[in-house]
Amino acid sequence: MAITIRDIDKHYFMIEELKSITESNVTTKALIKGGYMAVELGKELEQEKEKRIKAEQALNDLQQKIQHYLSSHQALVDIAASKPTHN
Repeated sequence: MAITIRDIDKHYFMIEELKSITESNVTTKALIKGGYMAVELGKELEQEKEKRIKAEQALNDLQQKIQHYLSSHQALVDIAASKPTHN
């Protein structure tokens, strides 16, 4: 397989960094390894997004429960305060 890279000067630093990340001295191998890494990272990103959404939903549920508890507690305090005390 042959890969042609136009304007190699424009991409030099990215290619060198990719070679470092993929631990490859050959540009073609680094590009292919980098492609596989990008695909894997994309999958991991989607999984993390799903985890974040679930965590946000759980947080929202807990916040609603706390708000309901606080409202109920305040209602009980108000009822207790409105009852006359008998001595």
